[in-house]
Amino acid sequence: MKHLVVQLFFVTVLTLSSVANLVVPDAVLDTFRQKYPDVTAPSWELDTNGSYEAHFRINDIKYRADFTKEGIWTETENNVDFNELPPDVRAAFLLKFSSEAFRSAEAVDSSTKGRFYDVEVFNGTSKVDVMFGEDGQILDPEVPIVEKGFLEYWVDQAAQDTPLIRQGGSLVYKIVFNLITIYLFAYVIYYRRHHDHKMLFLLLAFNLFLFPIFLSSSLVTAGFGFTIFALLALVRLRSEAFDKAEIAYLLGAISLTFVNTMMPMVADVLSATTILITALLADRPSVWRDSFQKIEVDYKLADKALMLDQSYLREKLAEEFQIDVREIAINRVFKNEIRLTLMYRDDPALRKKIHAEEKEEPPKEDPFFY
Repeated sequence: MKHLVVQLFFVTVLTLSSVANLVVPDAVLDTFRQKYPDVTAPSWELDTNGSYEAHFRINDIKYRADFTKEGIWTETENNVDFNELPPDVRAAFLLKFSSEAFRSAEAVDSSTKGRFYDVEVFNGTSKVDVMFGEDGQILDPEVPIVEKGFLEYWVDQAAQDTPLIRQGGSLVYKIVFNLITIYLFAYVIYYRRHHDHKMLFLLLAFNLFLFPIFLSSSLVTAGFGFTIFALLALVRLRSEAFDKAEIAYLLGAISLTFVNTMMPMVADVLSATTILITALLADRPSVWRDSFQKIEVDYKLADKALMLDQSYLREKLAEEFQIDVREIAINRVFKNEIRLTLMYRDDPALRKKIHAEEKEEPPKEDPFFY
């Protein structure tokens, strides 16, 4: 321990003596005097990258200026508190990060990048530097590390003069836009087509219950996604079985919630419109009128010799139910019936024939007409 203290003492002495004996090139000194003529006695250090760093004060504020050995000024920086950051930068920081993530900040004047703010953000067990422009745009890195939701950001900034207050209708817009889109999706598209009020309530419940959650936290992790799917599985397990269309509608309601809370304006309009148009067309009977459908049926047949004859079954079913049979899969044979999976569609020719006959049929007499 004694030897360690002695070694540290000699290292400190050597470092101080090297700083005191540092010879700054005349080109560096000339550039410094031209840029800061009122500063008379700066202290100099040689940085690890070979640049010369001047330490000085202006109006009792500490500054650091870097110069190359050729005398070219590169940047000047000084430490600032969070409240000293411009309002746009504070607002952008609180939109992307939690307030606890702030560690320190520097105001930087750069010869190449202009003025920006280097903010040190605490990310779990490590620290990350995030560069903000004067307008609040993140310059580096492009993808923020820790994010929080729009609602928390809005509440935090409600008492300050920030860009959010100058755009105070953003929160109202998101709420109203979500109400309009879920109304069109759940009522106009789904309910008026299927008339299932319980499913209507489920679609509205998933959207409106998840909306404040998504609005409060824009960091949707994989665990949160698994929670949503577990909730869907629980709903399906504890209720009547959902068909494929109902599952698609439920996922659509959740997707609308995600789009309306987390996407920026204009992007949310395009995304929500895509979801609405998809639901409108994908489940429209007239669009899929000539497509094949699959169903499992129990078909009574007394003749056991014909129970496994697929050609006979296809012809018999087509004739009896007036359909176009595409495929038959026999699942099980009972005493007097068989269980089979049938892929079919309405017979277009038969439908045209029936439609023509309906047109030719004379109108029925009204029994109350005298």
